[in-house]
Amino acid sequence: ALPQGKMLALVGTSGAGKSSIADLLIGLYAPTSGQILIDDIPLETLDLASWQQRLGVVSQDTYLFNGTIAENIAFGTPGANQQRIEAACQAAQASGFIEVLPQRYATIVGERGYRLSGGQRQRISLARAILRDPDLLILDEATSALDSQSELLVQNAIQSFERDHTMLVIAHRLSTIQMADQILVIDAGRVVERGKHNDLMNQDVGIYKKLWMQQLNISSDNIG
Repeated sequence: ALPQGKMLALVGTSGAGKSSIADLLIGLYAPTSGQILIDDIPLETLDLASWQQRLGVVSQDTYLFNGTIAENIAFGTPGANQQRIEAACQAAQASGFIEVLPQRYATIVGERGYRLSGGQRQRISLARAILRDPDLLILDEATSALDSQSELLVQNAIQSFERDHTMLVIAHRLSTIQMADQILVIDAGRVVERGKHNDLMNQDVGIYKKLWMQQLNISSDNIG
């Protein structure tokens, strides 16, 4: 269950099935067994286009087209005015770098956003999702390709946005989901552990604790 107004995180090794769960929720394909219920209504009975309009999705692979920053953010939200665009950027921790650009929101980003850094592109993508004011925001490995400074900015934006919205976060970097209301550990398509960060860390033997310690050791090695 994904309670309204809460953050649910999915973690696990590569190939465990985390992104497949998100794809099922989005409606990219149907489950071979069981049902997905949205407010107790089977997903297959809903109008798929209307359901997808209620979603905001940010993935590791950010797509930006060769237009202005404002046009990229407003993509998918017809009629969005400049005030709403700027508010979304502020929420996504993107306004800081945009405001110092010579043409600000009229800056052309280049094909696939090549004129921006990876962290800047990701914050533009997050601003685009926030502008939609989605019922459900899905973050699929959204910070895995970022440096630590950019990741921290995106994390701050996520935590601020999460207060009033429902979020599903699929994370490779476990620091992204430390404050999640519920963490599900996926292994071979099944939920094998669940709980908050502290609950899972208090288990003597567990996949989550093992993954956390591995990442902690890698981080320590990089610092050294």
